[in-house]
Amino acid sequence: MRRAVQRFAKARIVRAIMSMSSRRPRGRGAAAAAALVAAAACTLPDVEPAPPEADPVAFRDKVYPVILADCGFNGCHGDPARSFAVFGPGRRRLRPETDLDAPVTAEELAVSFTRARSMLASRDGIQRAPLLRKPLAEDAGGVSHGGTDPWGHGIYGSKTDERFQVLVVWALAATP
Repeated sequence: MRRAVQRFAKARIVRAIMSMSSRRPRGRGAAAAAALVAAAACTLPDVEPAPPEADPVAFRDKVYPVILADCGFNGCHGDPARSFAVFGPGRRRLRPETDLDAPVTAEELAVSFTRARSMLASRDGIQRAPLLRKPLAEDAGGVSHGGTDPWGHGIYGSKTDERFQVLVVWALAATP
């Protein structure tokens, strides 16, 4: 599929170059056109895969409570500027006028779901997705993550952590 995307992108670049002028380019214009065609022939960078389809009901019932409690702090993933942000009761609200303790809104749940789902995209397969690697301690197979508990440990110390397993089950049920 990646090759098809690359071929399509190269064809679009070539068509765009050819449509720039109905006459044959001369001088510097010819050199620029040749350089663009040569660039189009090069391998395009890897395209990040689309997030898999994940179960929104399982997210709402099982995953959302875990990530809201473990990740949704204002200084962490409660910050709306973060690509992975979680909004809801007792944490940052999507709309400032929403009461801090009001039940989660449909919009907050939808945004949190979309952002969590985006963290399942990985070229190396869902088991290596950021949602499963970032909160896991490095010595348990995780990757560097700024978030640690008060003792300097990863959010989830091992793959057997009950709360981490909630994320794993949801992620592995997603379909590419």
